[in-house]
Amino acid sequence: MKILITGGAGFIGSRVGQFYSFDNDVTLVDNMSYGRRENLYENCNFIETDVRGEDFSSLCYGKDVVLHFAAIAPLPDNQVKPVLSYENNVLGTLNVLESCRKAGVKKIIFASTSAVYENCLNIPFKEEPLSEPPDLFYSMSKKVCEDICLSYVKNYDMDITVLRFFNVYGPNQDHKRKQPPLMGYIVKCLIEDEQPTFYSNGEQKRDYIFVEDVCSLVDLCIKSDKSCGEIFNACSGESFSVKQIYNLYREEYGSGQEAVFQLSEEFWHKYPDLFSTPFPLKKERVAKEVNKFSLGSAEKAKKILGFVPKYQIREGIRMCLEEVKKCTH
Repeated sequence: MKILITGGAGFIGSRVGQFYSFDNDVTLVDNMSYGRRENLYENCNFIETDVRGEDFSSLCYGKDVVLHFAAIAPLPDNQVKPVLSYENNVLGTLNVLESCRKAGVKKIIFASTSAVYENCLNIPFKEEPLSEPPDLFYSMSKKVCEDICLSYVKNYDMDITVLRFFNVYGPNQDHKRKQPPLMGYIVKCLIEDEQPTFYSNGEQKRDYIFVEDVCSLVDLCIKSDKSCGEIFNACSGESFSVKQIYNLYREEYGSGQEAVFQLSEEFWHKYPDLFSTPFPLKKERVAKEVNKFSLGSAEKAKKILGFVPKYQIREGIRMCLEEVKKCTH
């Protein structure tokens, strides 16, 4: 297969690219606003460009599959710059889909997010109409993209699948960005012997899925004739608290300082622009986001695709730390 991956220098995009690189012709595309060159595997075909650019469409010709993972992902980055958020996430997706339509790409997979469930209360989250719509800019932008994808399926008979990624983790997860994801932040604290600060009581739980399981789900979607027009949760179906996750890392790493716990509403303190204007973001909204409970149902993916997550949380954490030790020795 000839596969094009947008966001190819990101954590997930690069790992999926490597997954397919042995038997397929893979091209990675990234504008490097969030991608990292150290994510790129040896001898990969990488093109630095933007999915919003006029030159992007030429890259889709001759491709069998396009995996659209490019986006501004950190929630506070989207909240600080909502116009840029929609330009990248929504207009970028429109340009990708239009380019694929004109180039005749046979299969497209769009990376959405479990954040679309941010206001839903029915647990576990299932791929059914949302009981409550999202209201943060990142989540809203991804929900708009989902609707756009389904519009292309309905109106053009294009083969598009939406995957709602829960908390994806694995080796080489970005720990250098301004607000790293939980597991990336923990790794940073361990290797730099820093005391971690968690903006909660540590009891809130979320669903974490290992990146290799994500690769397997993507592969099942590509190969299945039943995935067109479907939305699937990319989740493990299990949830773990911040304290549980950190304790597992400490056990597997063999050290680690005691954590400090701060008020949830202070979590986005590195983004003062959100709170310094005449109409600041409500602190209680930040606290709600930090403390939300997340648990996905993988039953639909199991029923239609035969997907069963393989990696247990301790095994995944062990593999993350094995990679860290390789890089630090």
